[in-house]
Amino acid sequence: MTVPPVHCNINENTFSWTIFLTRILCAAVLIYVSAGCLLYYREFLYNAVVLGIPVPVGVGIGLVVLQLFLALLLVLGLFSRFVAGASIFCLSAVSFIFFGADLNKIYIALIVLLMTALLPTLLLGPGKLSLDFNEVRRRVAKEFRG
Repeated sequence: MTVPPVHCNINENTFSWTIFLTRILCAAVLIYVSAGCLLYYREFLYNAVVLGIPVPVGVGIGLVVLQLFLALLLVLGLFSRFVAGASIFCLSAVSFIFFGADLNKIYIALIVLLMTALLPTLLLGPGKLSLDFNEVRRRVAKEFRG
């Protein structure tokens, strides 16, 4: 008994919209956590001091600003694969400081859910609805002009 070959047909437009919506929702999570850190900046920076982070104010504010910048790049779809990976590490560091290194279940669930949501962008790319795709299309058109 032989097994017939199975093919997976993927609709490119549906894939691109799915990745786009995933990037938007992940950016919303990044902005939400950044807003929480900025609204409760005293506690956030106090936790950074207590954790013994060198230059706690600079590192804390720098991580929050970096996270907001990564959220913007994620929405635009620019440097998507790098940004998806960096977002995971940045949110992990900001959450680690925000929760005062208390690894509770909500913190772990947030990081795991974000990693799960960003993996398709990290592994498969940003899809058609991104600046990365437009840049590649422009380069290919320029290369084949003759």
